[in-house]
Amino acid sequence: MIKNCYIWTRVSTKHQEENGGSLDDQRCRCEKFAKDNGYTIKGYFGGKHESAKTPGKLIKEMISAVKKDRSVKYIIVNQADRFSRNAGQAINIINDLKQQDITIVEASTGLDTTTPEGVMMMQFKLSLAQWDNTNRTNKFVSGRKHCMESGVWCGKRPMGYDKNGKSINAEFTINATGKLIRKAFQWKLQGAENFRIIERLSAFGLKVTKQQLHKILTNPFYAGKIQSKFTNGEMVEGKHPALVSWVDFLRVQEILSGRTGVYRHQVETPRFPLKRHIKCAYDGTPMTAYTVKKKNIDYYKCNHSGCKNNISAKRLHSLYEELLNEYTIPTYLQEVFKQIVRDILMQEDREQAEAIALLKKQNTEINNKIKNCKISLGSGDIDQEIYALTIESLQQKLAKNELELAKHKRNLSNLYSRTDEITSTCCMLGSLWHKSELEMSEKIQNLLFPNGILWDKEIGNYRTFNKNKALLIIDKISESYKNKKEENPLGNSSSVTLCG
Repeated sequence: MIKNCYIWTRVSTKHQEENGGSLDDQRCRCEKFAKDNGYTIKGYFGGKHESAKTPGKLIKEMISAVKKDRSVKYIIVNQADRFSRNAGQAINIINDLKQQDITIVEASTGLDTTTPEGVMMMQFKLSLAQWDNTNRTNKFVSGRKHCMESGVWCGKRPMGYDKNGKSINAEFTINATGKLIRKAFQWKLQGAENFRIIERLSAFGLKVTKQQLHKILTNPFYAGKIQSKFTNGEMVEGKHPALVSWVDFLRVQEILSGRTGVYRHQVETPRFPLKRHIKCAYDGTPMTAYTVKKKNIDYYKCNHSGCKNNISAKRLHSLYEELLNEYTIPTYLQEVFKQIVRDILMQEDREQAEAIALLKKQNTEINNKIKNCKISLGSGDIDQEIYALTIESLQQKLAKNELELAKHKRNLSNLYSRTDEITSTCCMLGSLWHKSELEMSEKIQNLLFPNGILWDKEIGNYRTFNKNKALLIIDKISESYKNKKEENPLGNSSSVTLCG
């Protein structure tokens, strides 16, 4: 009697395919069994990794082929669980094939489905395989959960780290890529746009996409933390070395908030730091820039229809530097200014102390709530879903408080050096802006005039509005000194009087 058959081989994952559970081994065993027992092989199915959880495309193809070729009455598998380690699913497939008069034969034992005993034994082996699979899965999940809760990451190795050891003994070290990723965080803290960070990393030999950069900048692993479904969403202190501090990581998240997915690809021209910072005094339109190539002369212009506000970049830059120099503290006023700065710094320190005390108290209260939440979960007073939502909310509040706490710094040990530094900066605004690179120039001008500055072509100069408070202080000092000199031509007024 002719016994036509198909051979079916399967592994669940690519890892199984490459490590043991060999498809070639299954095929060879099935072919040997067929040859030794007089079967004629009419085709092969499977041969690739396919999930054990759901019937995939490959097994459906085999079932369809069996229905079309009525001469095939046997399917040979090395072991019954090669259909699926899900017992119910595999039994349904076997029953469906049995109704079509198709016999399943297990090459490793010779067991088949021609008899009730054979069907029962195959079902038993499938159930045993499912139990084994579930047991191993539970052990795997339990092991991962233990690692994660202990602060050891056991997922895919994050970019920037080398990994030695396995499971709870895994150790991570920062590699050369990690040092570049640290720079990416630093650049972001300095206000660099994402596209510029990508360009800088590329110049150092690390190429990342905008999506990869966003994942890096929002991954708490780089701040020494672990968070996953195995920790129930709770943030756990990791045992691996951090690339950035937790506070700096939170600062980056604050910078990214509201800007997710917004990436600028245009490259700013270093010759035009005032582009969009200067606005036309007549219609408020931000001025753009262009270059007359034949003459190689740069210009700023208003693009509003009908407006002919157009001026050379060289002149605007020169006048802008002169404008900043107007806010330079004269030598004879520097001591007065220093005293005011010292008073402001001391007042800020007192306010900082009050804010720090309040934030620390709030942090203690939040940590107590987190502790009570864990106790409630352990005692069964709340379920897992409510626990996860509560912990997430509390951790968000704690992170926000920690970020605020980091902003409130108390450091009067270097009061005089800080005062000198602030005074020195205010005495060189114009030259500092002129000599700086594009990013620094933009930071200076946006700091001093956060809403921009107006260019009035009628007066041929700038008009300022919404100045930084520091500039208002300088104006006030200069005006007070001027008035005091007029009242007292002998110049006997003291710095203490002026400071008041």
